[in-house]
Amino acid sequence: MWPRLWGCSNETPAQASQASNVSALRSSTAAPPTLTPQVSGTPNGLIAVSPVSSRVVWVSGRAGTYAVTTDGGNSWRAGVVPGAEMLQFRDVEGVSDKIAYLMSIGTGTDSRVYKTVDGGATWPLQFMNEDPAGFYDCFAFWTSKRGILFGDSVNGRFPVRRTTDGRTWNRHRQQLAARAAGRREDSRPAGPASRHGEKRAWIATGAAERARILATRTAGTAGPHMTRL
Repeated sequence: MWPRLWGCSNETPAQASQASNVSALRSSTAAPPTLTPQVSGTPNGLIAVSPVSSRVVWVSGRAGTYAVTTDGGNSWRAGVVPGAEMLQFRDVEGVSDKIAYLMSIGTGTDSRVYKTVDGGATWPLQFMNEDPAGFYDCFAFWTSKRGILFGDSVNGRFPVRRTTDGRTWNRHRQQLAARAAGRREDSRPAGPASRHGEKRAWIATGAAERARILATRTAGTAGPHMTRL
């Protein structure tokens, strides 16, 4: 049985937020959203979702799977990235109906980033982790070509990579210390990541004595790379 996708209304996120605020002002008990089951087109489990517009949405999941709709969820086209059949795509970033990024998780070379510019017909590999102890968890994008990639701490440092051209992922010169001041334990794992505007981003950490939020206000370009909150 194929996993189901649940679609709400065709409103954009901004429209939905505005409508929700108005509704909240009118009544303290707002009506729940209307959910409509949709056929994903794949038997594989789905994990991440990235809406581009009210009509274009990308999703990703297990066994190298991705799916995309271009008609607001009336139909979905699913596929598997060649060579990634054993990978789990934990994160996806949709840019348009043709362009999207996929990020897989796992130790060593299982952590990868793929990109399509032809609607999923091809998925060239952009980045593959070569550190056998490395494990990348999440990424986020400010624009279609500027993004940040973040992973679990290795030897007390969080590996951080950035792309400024949508093609190459360069290791940041100043890796972030994973150990908070006065704490004995490293933060593992990291994730998720979220961004706002053109320069701000936040990353959550856990599995340590104290969870933290790490932030940048300069798109990670100015030192220190991230600021602990």
